[in-house]
Amino acid sequence: MKQEALLKSSLIAAAINFLLHPESALAIDFKEDIRPILSDKCFKCHSGPRAKGKLRMDSDENFAKRIGGDDPVIVPGDAVSSLLAVKAGLPRSNGDAMPPPPARERGAEAMTTAELNLVKQWIADGAKFDASEEGEPATSAEGAMAETVYTWVNTENKKLEAQFVSSDGTNVTLKMEGGKDISYPLAKLNAESQALAKKLAAE
Repeated sequence: MKQEALLKSSLIAAAINFLLHPESALAIDFKEDIRPILSDKCFKCHSGPRAKGKLRMDSDENFAKRIGGDDPVIVPGDAVSSLLAVKAGLPRSNGDAMPPPPARERGAEAMTTAELNLVKQWIADGAKFDASEEGEPATSAEGAMAETVYTWVNTENKKLEAQFVSSDGTNVTLKMEGGKDISYPLAKLNAESQALAKKLAAE
């Protein structure tokens, strides 16, 4: 019973967060959203065979070895325990802050608050490298084809995977994982996703 109550509470909290901040519920794409931040703010020290701390971020294969496992800099689903997010968020006066003072003297810049929040959200979402292509149906965890799940993209290029329920021409109702329905403004979706909603509504 406790687990059911916690799950229900979590779904309600997620729905409330989506309604208050709809863009935050959209999936973050590593290649589109996260890699450019790492390239701009981290590659100066963490790229190539001589990467600092043996943390090479310019190679997905090498970077993945430090996500989870025995020596993680990222704990999938837990930004608070992830060294990457922790050190990037320390005050510049802290010697453990990333980038460190010597790197800052060479022109390295710290993540902005917005960039750090995006990285934290990516970690909280599981720190995944791959994202589904728009309009590609998703499969269930058991591998069977579920009801068609579409990738919806908003005007900020953030993505959300959800089933289509209905559209009244102003809002689109989507079914999130777990069965929760949410209403999202059509105007906040990009042109392709708006067209998809209109097409599905007409069927």
